[in-house]
Amino acid sequence: MIAALYLRINSTTLIDLCIILRMNNQPKYIYLSIVLPIFNEEKSLPELMKELFSVCNSLNKNYEIIFVDDCSRDKTSDILNEYADKDPRVKIIRFSRNFGHQAAISAGIDASSGDMVVTMDSDLQHPPEVIRELVKQSEAGYDIVIAERMAVEQRSFLRELVGKAIYKFLSVATGLEFKNAGDFVLYKRRVVEVIKKLPEREKFFRGLAQWVGFKKKYVPYVIRARKFGKGVSIRGLARFILNGVTSFSAFPLRLSFWIGLIIFLGSIGYGASVVVEKYLYPENLIEGLSALTLVVLALGSIQLMVIGVMGEYLYKMFNEIKGRPVYIVAETKNLEND
Repeated sequence: MIAALYLRINSTTLIDLCIILRMNNQPKYIYLSIVLPIFNEEKSLPELMKELFSVCNSLNKNYEIIFVDDCSRDKTSDILNEYADKDPRVKIIRFSRNFGHQAAISAGIDASSGDMVVTMDSDLQHPPEVIRELVKQSEAGYDIVIAERMAVEQRSFLRELVGKAIYKFLSVATGLEFKNAGDFVLYKRRVVEVIKKLPEREKFFRGLAQWVGFKKKYVPYVIRARKFGKGVSIRGLARFILNGVTSFSAFPLRLSFWIGLIIFLGSIGYGASVVVEKYLYPENLIEGLSALTLVVLALGSIQLMVIGVMGEYLYKMFNEIKGRPVYIVAETKNLEND
């Protein structure tokens, strides 16, 4: 009888132990995921991590910080590994090569598990303290909360005006509402699941935040002055505009048609003037040679621009048809699906 009781106690203890182990092995509930694409930010990382930990800990919720290392060439990877070794809430995805900012955001969103997912930059221009307000508005019932730039520290009035003009152009060209906002956005889980299911490879998240719909809220903030690193180059800005327009609109193709039509009507008028000049002022007819040359050059340049626009759309179609992955992960750390 004593032996039977001993076995019963041991079996009960064993069952309880199995339950505890099973609970420990289950993934922990994550309330907030923060996704940060990062590239050569070794100087900004210490200050960034200090502010992120301060803000996230003040929320009193479970969280994870996902860094997507876009194949940095400085000591960024080593510094990230040190933080990940000390705190399992710091998670790392490292690409096999540089795939770009939007691909890094896509990878971080794919790996996130929080009820809320915040995407932001790692260069300290996006103030981490704004996350509190983003979470507050999301808890109030908004599905997408977008941080809208009201001003930029240490930036000239002309650059700020150009930035607003670019977003205004994108709004007109695509039919979507582009305010003066970047990729500092909070998405609820149901919005994240919709974005993850979209089949397109080259995701433009500033446009997708508008295109998917849902209930939105804008939170104003002042973007910080850049302490480390370099800003976006003119080439990168041009690529950003072209990608934004061609991802959501056929506006450039339609614009090419209307430009061609206007030039066609202009050529008819010019031809009529040449006929009139031939009969009324035949001695001045040779002077039209320079104008004709200008017309030919104008038509040739417009044709090349139209071909370039068509080529951009064909390139996007070509990339989609190839079906190559948006990014390739070389290694991860502290992720449950390692």
